Amino acid sequence: MTALLEQARSSARHADEVLSPEELGACRYTRHSFARSFLRAAAGQRWTVTLDRWEMDPAGRGEAVYRVCADGRTLHFAAFSTTLPEEERTDRVVAKAWDITAALVDGELPVERLADLRAAVPRQENGRADAETLVWTRANRSQRFFDYVVDRLAAGAQPETRELGDAAYLLRSTAFYSNGKFGLTEFDRIAEEHPLRVPYRSQMLAAWLLRELSYDLVEHCARVRNATAATLSGGWRRFFGLGNATGLGMVPYVVNHPDVLDAWCAARELPLAHALAQPTAPGDGRTARVRELLARARGYFAERDTLRTEPYRTGPELAGALDGVVELAAEYARAGTVEGRETGHAWRALHEAAGRAGREVRGVLDSVLVEVHDELDDEVQDLLRCDETTLVHPAQPCGELRELAERSYGWVRRFDFTDPSSVAYFWFSSENNEEPRRGRRGTDPGEEVEHPIDIARAVSALLSGLGTADPKWTVAEFLFAHPWHRGAVARVQSLAGLPYAEVRANLLGADFVPLHVQRFQLAVYGMENYSPQSTDWLRVTLFSGAPRAADVAAGVDDDWLFTRKP
Repeated sequence: MTALLEQARSSARHADEVLSPEELGACRYTRHSFARSFLRAAAGQRWTVTLDRWEMDPAGRGEAVYRVCADGRTLHFAAFSTTLPEEERTDRVVAKAWDITAALVDGELPVERLADLRAAVPRQENGRADAETLVWTRANRSQRFFDYVVDRLAAGAQPETRELGDAAYLLRSTAFYSNGKFGLTEFDRIAEEHPLRVPYRSQMLAAWLLRELSYDLVEHCARVRNATAATLSGGWRRFFGLGNATGLGMVPYVVNHPDVLDAWCAARELPLAHALAQPTAPGDGRTARVRELLARARGYFAERDTLRTEPYRTGPELAGALDGVVELAAEYARAGTVEGRETGHAWRALHEAAGRAGREVRGVLDSVLVEVHDELDDEVQDLLRCDETTLVHPAQPCGELRELAERSYGWVRRFDFTDPSSVAYFWFSSENNEEPRRGRRGTDPGEEVEHPIDIARAVSALLSGLGTADPKWTVAEFLFAHPWHRGAVARVQSLAGLPYAEVRANLLGADFVPLHVQRFQLAVYGMENYSPQSTDWLRVTLFSGAPRAADVAAGVDDDWLFTRKP
């Protein structure tokens, strides 16, 4: 970790605050979210995307191949398109067919290899990839927007804002598979000098190219109807994002990958700590920029007046709550004061004031504050590589282990696991589709195959066991007598020194809200327009307002935080 990051860590917020479920659920995407950092790198290196193959019938059924030249490396994105009956389209990852299936391939794509992809990729879970293919993905056409946009373009017109709601997209993706699944390239096999060696960059490239395909596909279908059809232009040229939906599976993911969770939180918290520590001046360009972005964010949320957001604030409610922060930023620019107090650290004063207005308000402000500081861009990218090795250290004395567990996991003392409400739920995978699910203990079937994601309960039991053990015993002696604690011991020992590795929650409790963890993860990816459909899953969009392929080739990665409607 660099000196700049170490300095930021020394002033960062405490992990108990950062990892509270409510705080996680208030996060918004930042310049360090994967979608943003990917496009910044692609534009900086002027990656080019060319359409090598386009064989589509009038309905948009066929195949397309895009060639990507990325910092001297050639990749291909092969997409296979069909049209499904509406009743076969679903948000769920366990669907059996999709309108679009696609593969991101490293290297050249001769006809023989394309033929292999054509046979395998549409089969998805039933297919088999070659070792030079990086990502498989799939998507469906939007039931609400795809045909509408085709109709408008064929009529020579642009879409109408009022018809598109608050989270418009043309395709909705349902999965991005990589890292060995189906035989795909394992991440560790990607060479250090490869432009996709950064974690999650392959998936972001595939998602961005799906979005590019969605634009080409609607314009093709419109042009078939009318040779003089319009193309998406002005603000519409970049407004549409890529739709996505996520469910309960994301919650066990962060439990099963605590090193990844620590890295993701560090990638958010350290840039924020750095920003909050910076001196400010009323006439500084950054002050003007913060005011501009806050005003835009307020307008962005005010526009989103139809998006379902419960249990979170609606867009207009959030916009109204931002009014006070916007006024305080204006006060600082005018008088050098925040709430009447002179300050040379306005960001911290605004952060504290926004916190009093609510976590979601502060989440928006924090994204804005991080946006105006690019000093940590390269360092943050390097945080994402993790060593997920978990080991037991058998020679450690039990007294030391207990001190470590108390220091790192003292928060589990908040939960009383003799209270039935603290173990109201259990987590398992469905037999048919292997989807992670929650069941009500004592009511729903499946307890016999419960997943071991009960970290709070396991560590609580470990602390009780260590409380009766001789402090001079070694861990090996303790585990010989209490082997059921091995998993908790390995976790406590292996995660020492990782402050952000555990969500401060009891996932079995009746009051646990999965949406909080899901929203955090989606913010890390770079998604927006959160629309919960229940307590267990939500819809989002990715890349709305983002640069298109031609923009990136020209080196353009302009400002697209909180993009307003055309």
